[in-house]
Amino acid sequence: MINEAVARRYAKGLLGAALDRNEPLEPMVEKLTELAAAVESHSGLELLLLNPAVEPDKKVAVLNEIAATVGAGEMVQRFLTALGQNERLDHLRAAVKVFAAMADDELGVVNAEITSPQPLDEAAVTDLEQKLAQAAGRAVRLDMKTDPDMLGGLTTRIGDVVYDGSLRHQLAQMRARITAN
Repeated sequence: MINEAVARRYAKGLLGAALDRNEPLEPMVEKLTELAAAVESHSGLELLLLNPAVEPDKKVAVLNEIAATVGAGEMVQRFLTALGQNERLDHLRAAVKVFAAMADDELGVVNAEITSPQPLDEAAVTDLEQKLAQAAGRAVRLDMKTDPDMLGGLTTRIGDVVYDGSLRHQLAQMRARITAN
């Protein structure tokens, strides 16, 4: 709970600074996500960031070098410096996740996760995206996933709400109605 509050505080500070400077949010989210993924995928790097024996300035220098490699701008590097100076680099991934959610909210974008038994063609994805955007009243960013265990249909998750249009779910509902009568 405390970790989330710390992450939220830093994410909110970054969002405020970005909005004050009219920085485009989408590239910042993209670069921070790449940076967090690099840290997560390299266990040695994560251990370095968590090691209290390593000076915060050295940790920040390593992160800023990675940030420069992925093309992150000055605002991201200042964010990393603030986390390092306050010895909060262990909150980096959580802060990036919260910042991405705050940026999406600011931009009016809602994330939807679509799961289907097979990859959908581009026309179906475009149609689905348009219908979801119309229903949500906001722009929609789709995360397409496949689950070969699905019999057919789709499941859609928008935030905490799941719309289950899978064949398995429809058959279960039909079975429940038949046995209820």
